Amino acid sequence: MEGALPEPQRRLAPAARRLWRLEGAFAALLAIVAAAVADAATSGWVGLVAWLAALLVAVAAVVVVPELRWRRWRWEVREHEVDIRRGTLTVTRTLVPMLRVQHVDTRRDPLEQLFGLATVVFHTAAGENRIPALPLDEAGIVRERVAELARTADEL
Repeated sequence: MEGALPEPQRRLAPAARRLWRLEGAFAALLAIVAAAVADAATSGWVGLVAWLAALLVAVAAVVVVPELRWRRWRWEVREHEVDIRRGTLTVTRTLVPMLRVQHVDTRRDPLEQLFGLATVVFHTAAGENRIPALPLDEAGIVRERVAELARTADEL
């Protein structure tokens, strides 16, 4: 298709996989607790099914999903838009025009702080969009670049 924007090429920090694996481990822990409760409350095959389900959730949440999510995440800050491609099973591509960006900031939750990462959040009237799991210094540069381009777009 002529005139179509190229796919974004920038990747998230490799540490994003470790961050998402740790978050997945919390989900796996909840699944294991639920399996233990189901096993104690029932007898026979129900407990076995609960343990198998917990095992599947643990493998998906800790191994499969973080890797797929990281491989599919791409982003690019261009002069006229921020281009984000993300997803695990379904891939979504979002183009946010600089003309629509109202403000931009960085956030760091406790787990991101543990891994030296930050999330860039840019706000529009329609809501917010994020570029997660960037190294802290890169997140600051991206925040400043988006803010600069949004100001320039407003002046046009």
